[in-house]
Amino acid sequence: MNNYKSYIDNLSLRVAEIAIEIGDFECAVKIYRKAIERLNKYNENNLYELHLIQTFLKKIDQLEDKLAVSKSILIYDTWRLSKSAFVKGIQCHKYLYLDKFKKFEQTPISIEKQALFDKGRNFEADFRKLAFPDGINIKDKVAHYAYFNSYTQYLLDTLPQAILYEATIIEDEVMVMCDVLVKKEDGMIDIYEVKLNREPNEAIYYDIFLQYYICEKRFGDRLRSFNLILSNGEDNGWKIDNCKENAKEMTTITAGLVNELKKVIENNEPERKMGQQCRQPYECSFIDYCHRLYEKNNPIF
Repeated sequence: MNNYKSYIDNLSLRVAEIAIEIGDFECAVKIYRKAIERLNKYNENNLYELHLIQTFLKKIDQLEDKLAVSKSILIYDTWRLSKSAFVKGIQCHKYLYLDKFKKFEQTPISIEKQALFDKGRNFEADFRKLAFPDGINIKDKVAHYAYFNSYTQYLLDTLPQAILYEATIIEDEVMVMCDVLVKKEDGMIDIYEVKLNREPNEAIYYDIFLQYYICEKRFGDRLRSFNLILSNGEDNGWKIDNCKENAKEMTTITAGLVNELKKVIENNEPERKMGQQCRQPYECSFIDYCHRLYEKNNPIF
C-alpha cells in the first residue's frame, strides 16, 4: 500500500493540480475518483487513508460546478517505442526486447558509468542555462510520463513563444523527448539535442534521425532546424550542427526501422549470438544475462 500512496502523492496528484490550473477540471476529477477507488480497494482503515479519501471527495465536490466549462487538455497517452528503446534496438534487437520485458535481468550500472551519465546531464544543464535559460521543464512540472505529450502540446498551443526542456512528442506510437525545444513568435520550431560526445557516433545519428522523423510529423514545415550540440572539449564549450537536411534524407529509412522494431517487441525473445554489438557503440546492460544464457545452453559437461 505504501507504494501506491507514493504514486498518488508524487504523480497523479501533481497532474490533477496542473489540470485545475489550466482548466481541465474533468481530468482532475477523474484522477481523484481513481485515487478514491484504489484507496477503497486497498483500504487498511488507517487514519491517513481515510483522510486522503475525504480530501479527494472534497476536491471533487468543489470541482463539480466547473465541469460544464472544463477544457479537454491533458490526455493519458501510451506509446510502443521510446527514443532510447529505438537506439537500443538499432544496436541489437535482443537488447530492445530485454530492456522492455526483462529489465530485472540487467546488470546494475557501475560507479564509473553512472559518473559518465551524471557528467552528460551536467553538460546538458549547462547548455540550457547558458544558451536557453528559464525554460519550462516538462518532466519536472508534470512528473507523470503519460501526460508529457499533451502538456507539451498545450504549452505550444497557448504560448506565443516558449523554451521547453524535455518537450515530449508522440507520433506513430513513438515517444521522443527533446532536450530543448524553442518556439519563436513566428510559430517556427528549433530543436536542440545535447550530447557530451566530441564527435557523433552511429547511435547519436539514429537518435537524431528518429527525433526528426517524429517531430516533423508533428510540426511539418514549422520545424525550422534540428540541431546537434556536441562538446568542443573546453569547459562548458559546445559546437552546433544543424542536422535537419541529413535527418530529412533518412526519413523513409527511419520509418522502416520503426516498423521493424515494433515487430521485435510483438514477438518472442530474439535469438542472437554475442558479438561486437554487445559493446558497440555502447556496452549493453544485459551482457551478463546473455553470458548466463549461453552457458546454460552450452554446458561444458
